[in-house]
Parts: sequence; structure tokens; C-alpha cells
Amino acid sequence: MTTLKRSFTVAAVIGALHLVVACSSTTPTETRQWQPTAVTDIKNVAGKWEGLLVRRPRVRDDDWVTLVIGDTGAYEFVSYRTIGEFAGKGKLLLTEGKLSAKSDKGGQMTLQLYVDPGTSERMLKADAKDKEGFTYSAELKRTGAAVPAK
Repeated sequence: MTTLKRSFTVAAVIGALHLVVACSSTTPTETRQWQPTAVTDIKNVAGKWEGLLVRRPRVRDDDWVTLVIGDTGAYEFVSYRTIGEFAGKGKLLLTEGKLSAKSDKGGQMTLQLYVDPGTSERMLKADAKDKEGFTYSAELKRTGAAVPAK
């Protein structure tokens, strides 16, 4: 019986080793080659964008943020946290291919459009600072079509 038990153990170890080798030989996920791209018209980035909002200095977990941009440049953002809602709105200005704004609560934000030439996927990189001096960043992916201006 000991020999049979040892045979099963050896077979299990060999099976696990094959599984580890098979999993490690899969093709790694391709990394994106994001390239900055000038925004030529606010209508080209109008719509709903979402991503992870990172605060510096970090004092808690990151938050999910939704940014909605209208055809006229009006925008609203909201992030729901366990301590409450973090939100703002304002009007985006297009300057030298980038979008910038001051929120209704005294914060400042810059948005840079990036494109992955391999997939034509787009991403908005947001960098912001609130009136207390905390900085925020987010890489936003488009999740909804253009919305009417408010």
C-alpha cells in the first residue's frame, strides 16, 4: 500500500509541475503603447469616461471616478466614497491640444488625450489639484457616447 500511495504522490507532483509550466508559458499580455494626441475639438472627447482615481498623498484606497463631458465643454465628475461623494463641475477650455478647467469648488484639472496606435483605443489622462493642495490622477477610458451639453 505504501508503494501505491507513493505512486499517487509522484503522479500528483508531476501533474502540478506540468500545470505550472503550461501556465507560465502563455503569452504575456501586451502592454499599451500610449502616445499623446492633441485634442482638436471638444466634441471629439465628449461622452462618459471612467477610471481609477488616485490621490496623493495616499491615505486610503483609490476611488472609481466618472467624468461626463458635453459637446460644449461642460463637465461633471463624481466619485463615491465610503465617507461621501467627491464631485465637481465646470467648463473645459481647449488650449494647445489639451483640456483644462477650474472646478466650481476651486480645484484645477488638466486632461491629455492618448491613443494606442495598435488598437486606436483612446484614454484621457487627468491630473488635478484641489483647493487643499491634494493631487489626483486618473487614466480614464471612454464608457459612453457623447451626451447633450447642460
